[in-house]
Amino acid sequence: MVVRGSRLIVTDWGAKPTYGGWLAIDEGVVVEVGNGPTPEAATYLDAHRRMVIPGFVAAHHHLYQGSSRGVTATGGLLGWLSVHYRAWSRMSEEDVRAAATASLVQLALGGCTTVAAFEYLHPADSDFVSPVVEAARRVGLRLLYVRGCSPRLEGPLAQELTSAGVDTSRLVEPEAAALSRTAEVLSSPGSGTLRWACGPTTPVIDDGGEFHRRLTRIADTHGVGVHTHFHPLPGSAREGEGAAQLAHRIGLLRQGNWFAHGSQMSAADVGSLGESGVGLVHNPSCSVLLGYQIPDLAAWHHGNDRVAVSVDGAASNDRGSMIAEAQLAWQLQRARPARETEVLAPAEILEMGTTGAARAIGWPELGRLTPGSPADFCTLDLNELQFSGAPDTALDDPGSFLFRTYSGGRVRDLVVAGRTVVSDGSVVGIDEEAVATGATASARRLYSLHS
Repeated sequence: MVVRGSRLIVTDWGAKPTYGGWLAIDEGVVVEVGNGPTPEAATYLDAHRRMVIPGFVAAHHHLYQGSSRGVTATGGLLGWLSVHYRAWSRMSEEDVRAAATASLVQLALGGCTTVAAFEYLHPADSDFVSPVVEAARRVGLRLLYVRGCSPRLEGPLAQELTSAGVDTSRLVEPEAAALSRTAEVLSSPGSGTLRWACGPTTPVIDDGGEFHRRLTRIADTHGVGVHTHFHPLPGSAREGEGAAQLAHRIGLLRQGNWFAHGSQMSAADVGSLGESGVGLVHNPSCSVLLGYQIPDLAAWHHGNDRVAVSVDGAASNDRGSMIAEAQLAWQLQRARPARETEVLAPAEILEMGTTGAARAIGWPELGRLTPGSPADFCTLDLNELQFSGAPDTALDDPGSFLFRTYSGGRVRDLVVAGRTVVSDGSVVGIDEEAVATGATASARRLYSLHS
């Protein structure tokens, strides 16, 4: 395949763009980027007036939450969890399939080519893994499936939900079962577009880290990372203990691991994570919805090259677009009380949604379009109204141009490993109306007070 006629190609957000160029791909890998005469190819993708950019890497998502959108919940994190746990305790395999498909389609239309899906609900009588893997294969995105688990529920939720008649056995997985079933999943074959990881939904701190050490031994056996939500929550650290010290004490500081949110972490903590080879994911929409502290991304970024920006699950205000999420991260940083020099440039935040995220999840070859890189990219049509009214010189800084003009439109093309996933703004082989109908029907059943 050769992508030809583009207005500009961004090979890496840290490099100058290539104007009027072409992108040559062979066997799913970028072989050359240039301008001048277009090479011959079996297939051409005409990108006239389009911006070609690297595919985004969503380093933290929950695909099973695609049927949990727009639900109002009060009371902070625990109130939000209480509302959704009641619904999720009734999920079926078909609900997971419908939700994951809807989430993946929205990710594709928003420029995402790879997603690390943290799926931590696994009832004993159900297979919630296969529906997600099959949905990713059907839509065509790369998937890092994080086989999560919930050995504990947060705070007083277990007692509250049990008192309300919720079957918490579908939410909580006993430690022995979690370990054995995780090992079973990690033993499954992967592929060029499917990898595995594991992790608890939140750190288990009441056993001194024994559960994490046992899980790490399984992860070591299979050569995968461990992922978890990590703030840390109030009361989890000992007096005078920093977040990075807590992570070390309970066995979570390990090369190749990565955490989500870090809302209570200092720049020094984040730097300590980086020194240990641990990544951290900022999810701006989720932070806004749940009232988390907005981090100083510049300080995080300067101390750790594995800091990522990502969407989160649909229940956490996911808008489905990695472009929109990176844009919001930049906007929130500009709203912080900081000097201009302390605000990251758009290109730096876009790096956190591409190459930084790829490093965080342990798939470092992703997120760029240089020779030898996987051919994962998307195109944006500069003829669209959302990009109108800008002089040609605005494209000299494509990141700034994108953040100042993008208003939520679809990508025009999305290619993963050389395979076309989105063509002319639609996902190939997917009936969007049927996907939307399925996810909405699932949501109505799960959240109905009368079902």
